[in-house]
Amino acid sequence: MAATPASAAGDGNGGTQCKSTYRDDGGSRESLRYFTSRKTIMEMLSDRGYDVPDSELTRSLPEFRAQFGDFPNPETLRISASSRSNPSKKGLLLSLLEAHLILVIFMGTDEVKVASIRSIFGQLVHGTNLNGLIMVLQSKMNSFARKELDKFPCKVEVFEITDLLVNISKHVLQPALHILTLEEKQQLLKAHSLKDKQLPQMLQTDAIAQYYGLEKGQVVKLAFAGGPYDFITYRCVM
Repeated sequence: MAATPASAAGDGNGGTQCKSTYRDDGGSRESLRYFTSRKTIMEMLSDRGYDVPDSELTRSLPEFRAQFGDFPNPETLRISASSRSNPSKKGLLLSLLEAHLILVIFMGTDEVKVASIRSIFGQLVHGTNLNGLIMVLQSKMNSFARKELDKFPCKVEVFEITDLLVNISKHVLQPALHILTLEEKQQLLKAHSLKDKQLPQMLQTDAIAQYYGLEKGQVVKLAFAGGPYDFITYRCVM
């Protein structure tokens, strides 16, 4: 049976608080978990400025199960994406991207150990010229395995699959976000005679900072609307 969008907590205006929540009317919970987390990853890559096919962004749960099965093999869920060639398209400016080619790997349900990380490292060294890697974990990664990540020749990001079951950027309370270019940042600081550390801060571990892959020193503009007051504020990632 098909899955339909679930009604999350209402926002008071007939809307929902989460646009990425699904109610499953059949099939395995495992396939639903993979479908939802993979869809969030696709949306995240698109928001970062990577070229993601519309077919991936609009894929339904029945379509996902038809392709990957009711009990998907994590190996088949890998995603490879490259930066958009046209920065005017929807998404963040390409100048903000460190990675022009990124790979997403879904790890299995066993504990992630050194051998697994070294195996992935070996594939990347002898593979394409990769600039970024995202690993989606379903279980614990031990401390020795985490140290192995420092040896990778590209930026490595680690997400827990449970943190991807909802796209936090689509929450009704999330303000509109714009990442300033270096030039825009310098103009802001000059206009108000400020230094980076004098701006309100956003931790690099913040869920939104992780969603957009923000680096220390980047500044974001947050536009709050729909409440008693509309206002704009800035945050510097620390």
